[in-house]
Amino acid sequence: MYIIPKYRADEMLIYLRKSRTDDPLLTVEEVLARHEQMIDEWVEKNQPDAGRVEESNRYRDVGSGETIESRPRFQELLRRVESPKVKAILVKDPSRLSRGDLEDIGYLVKILRYTNTIVITLDRGAYDLNDERDRDDFKRELMKGNDYLEYAKKIMQAGTLQSVKTGAYVGSLPPYGYRKVDYKEGSRVVHTLEPIPEEAEVVKRIFEMYSQGIGAVKICSTLTKEHIPAPKGGKAWSRTSIPRMLDNVHYIGKIKWNRRPNVRSVEEGKVVITRPVATDYLIVEGKHEAIIDQELWDKVQAIRGSIPREKKEYSLVNPLAGLMYCGNCGLAMSLRPYDHVAPRYLCTSIPNCGCSSCYATEVIDELLKALIAAAEDLSFRAGQGPDDSIERHQQTIARMEKKLADLKDLELKQWDEKIKGTIPSHIFETLNSKTREEIEEVGHELCILREAAPEATDWTGRLATIHEAIRLLQDPDAPAKETNRFLKACVNRIDYYREPKKGNARWGVPNPIQLHFDLKI
Repeated sequence: MYIIPKYRADEMLIYLRKSRTDDPLLTVEEVLARHEQMIDEWVEKNQPDAGRVEESNRYRDVGSGETIESRPRFQELLRRVESPKVKAILVKDPSRLSRGDLEDIGYLVKILRYTNTIVITLDRGAYDLNDERDRDDFKRELMKGNDYLEYAKKIMQAGTLQSVKTGAYVGSLPPYGYRKVDYKEGSRVVHTLEPIPEEAEVVKRIFEMYSQGIGAVKICSTLTKEHIPAPKGGKAWSRTSIPRMLDNVHYIGKIKWNRRPNVRSVEEGKVVITRPVATDYLIVEGKHEAIIDQELWDKVQAIRGSIPREKKEYSLVNPLAGLMYCGNCGLAMSLRPYDHVAPRYLCTSIPNCGCSSCYATEVIDELLKALIAAAEDLSFRAGQGPDDSIERHQQTIARMEKKLADLKDLELKQWDEKIKGTIPSHIFETLNSKTREEIEEVGHELCILREAAPEATDWTGRLATIHEAIRLLQDPDAPAKETNRFLKACVNRIDYYREPKKGNARWGVPNPIQLHFDLKI
């Protein structure tokens, strides 16, 4: 194991996270406070001259996410370790840093290794990830944590399923109209739902309005005009929330389980998680009070069943699907076809957003101009000859590696001179301090260079893709799905802005559209 040198308080970061192995009777705050005290006591005992680690160097993740991506405070910590000022991370045990898969473990090890960050744990000692043995031990500990996590998830899923079968509510967020409450059933704590009177009345009203033939858009408009708070606290009700409420069996006193399971698939080399509606899921009688009676529920479901929920033969008609968003509210822009006028793009929340619509041709024309300009730029780059950025980057790394090796040799020579007594101590301290600073700076620069290695750019391939996207956009008979596929290879995002007309809403002077293109070039 790594022999821990003396650090200053500002050179150490503390990371705290609750684990499934901790006492389940303790709250997250209690667990973190207990571990924080243990780490402070360790610092006081083993780093007596360091002082207390300041609050800005303490990172607490309240949520226990499996992946690094799901833990924002830990992501902040990883950005901090890029600074050469940070020497070590203090944590109770290695598994607190990651219980993710091999990809997460590899990413973490790479960051800590190339930033020369020491991991100090209370349970397992310290790890220098530049040392092969320490690195292997660290990876092994993280894999143990991942194996335990997978095992614990299976046990918890079995327990959760059993609770659902008894009618308990196991969701994290209660449906609109309910609050989550606990009560004791013998020695066991049971989670269930309790109606919130004011919200329950709104739920009943929504069901009654729909049963009278009033559609979701009209219901949302009515509730918004009456200033009734939306389910998530917003001012405006979203029309997509109404169908979800009308389909929620919790309102008739039942519990559903695994209706939208996580389904993992691979798309373009990346693991994508989706939550499609399952065709076979569990519904049982709940322990909570119903808000809607069975008669009203059946009447609403009969009306919903008579309205087709989607076209049987669906085909994509919007070539900008998943690409263009409203600059005012951030929601997607939809393509609306009309019988007697040209199709228009409008915000999906236009009643509440206020962003004006435009003809589809206005957006397509501007997008074509942007793509044509990008193609000209790529043609210029391709004409400059082969891309030598990778070779130049590697040469820079080689020069920095040589500089680092020379500095380390210089440090050894300085120590030799000090041991021989040929250099006074005060001069040695000055020279060695400067050399150590340079070693840290060069090491930090090397870490950044290795992480930022450029990839070989296929200018010809990119140019061909943009030319095909341009051709498809200019062809009115081109399939929207094919156009969309090529556009997604050229465009990251399009932000759309347009202020409402001045003067009369129907005859006023329209404002010009504003588009911001984020292209992949």
